[in-house]
Amino acid sequence: MEIGLIIKAVLALIFVLGLLFVTVWGLKYCELKSGNNRFFNKIRQAKRLEIKESTRVDLRNSIVLIRCDDTEHLVLLSPGHNLLLESKKISAQPQSKDHKK
Repeated sequence: MEIGLIIKAVLALIFVLGLLFVTVWGLKYCELKSGNNRFFNKIRQAKRLEIKESTRVDLRNSIVLIRCDDTEHLVLLSPGHNLLLESKKISAQPQSKDHKK
């Protein structure tokens, strides 16, 4: 084997390992800075649907409270069918429980 091929293989390995290191570092950096990152803020603000609460009724059925824009829906989920139990409009601004006068 030529020494040139061995050097090329070692350099290629170092290059690939370096790319992997940079990729992992970049993902960790984005995860740690996600609160201050414009891209993640846009994604977070674009969400219109949110699961507020979920609880199991029995082994097959569960009740889920879903919020979409300014409406909350209480839904019973079961294997055979899904049932809307309640829907109500809520105010856009959540009211604080501690009113200071």
